[in-house]
Amino acid sequence: MTGDFFAPGSSGMAAPTRKKYIGLTIALGLVTFLVASIFGYYVGFVGDTKTQESRTKSEQDVEDKLDQEEEPFTGTIDYDRSEPENWTVVLDRTLTAAEQKQLSAINPYTSGGMREARAFLTSLGGRTLRFPTTLESNPMAFNNVGTDSTAFTMNLFSKRNTQLSIVGMKAADISCREPSAKSVFVFPSQGEASYAGILYDLTQPDFAPLITDPGKDQARPYFSRKRMDLGGGESPGGFRIEAVTRGKTCTWDIKARYRDANQQTGEVTLKDGKKPFVAEAAPAHPQQLWYVDMSAPTGQNWVPCHEKPENIPCREWLKEHASGTEGQ
Repeated sequence: MTGDFFAPGSSGMAAPTRKKYIGLTIALGLVTFLVASIFGYYVGFVGDTKTQESRTKSEQDVEDKLDQEEEPFTGTIDYDRSEPENWTVVLDRTLTAAEQKQLSAINPYTSGGMREARAFLTSLGGRTLRFPTTLESNPMAFNNVGTDSTAFTMNLFSKRNTQLSIVGMKAADISCREPSAKSVFVFPSQGEASYAGILYDLTQPDFAPLITDPGKDQARPYFSRKRMDLGGGESPGGFRIEAVTRGKTCTWDIKARYRDANQQTGEVTLKDGKKPFVAEAAPAHPQQLWYVDMSAPTGQNWVPCHEKPENIPCREWLKEHASGTEGQ
């Protein structure tokens, strides 16, 4: 009975044969059980591994999708308010007789004289315009006759986990109008120092922004030589941007083209917050034009060009600015 339970059909066998048969049957059963257990564990392990791989891939796909939904990058700007060595100040009204007398009393060539003059004009509502950077390596790269410059630093940030590169930035949506200034005060430049950054000429259609960094690449198109990497743990990037205009005050945006780690390209419009950038210019024919002439006798350095247009510095300034606005 017992033999038939472990090895059915063994009850009629001889005792020695029945013992061997029963032992073999039990051993075979144990082997079958072990093989089945191992196979079941393997199937479960492989199934869990495949499921884990699928789950990991699905989670990664979700993360990638969320990462791509982040804005590629954003920008903030700070206009350069520092005191330039040489400058032009513009004012939306003419000076009164008393103010003219006060300005003429400031000797621009004494220690601190120009700072005092600029502070006085600023207190009246004057705004400082800069002379453009001198491109020593290739001064003919853009026409700087009669130009005024506005400079700002742009800081760019990306929250994306994957890296992307800015491969192009062009001026866009340029809109120019007559300047609002009525008076212009010029402390003439002998040539401004070069700064590392980008220069835009807003008066030239489809102008390729130029490298202003001192060195062999100066005056070459910026994005033919450089790019900026953001995201993927990269530190925020910054540009010094300079915009040049002639006789017209212009508003404008920047269209920045980028390429991401998946070789996808896109474009982001950069502004001053929600406003366009502004590049102000001196009017070509101001009602009052005061020009600092270092060759004039002491006390007469502030030349009123609106009264003495035949004065050589006055004549040259007026000619340059009139020619600089032709065709605009």
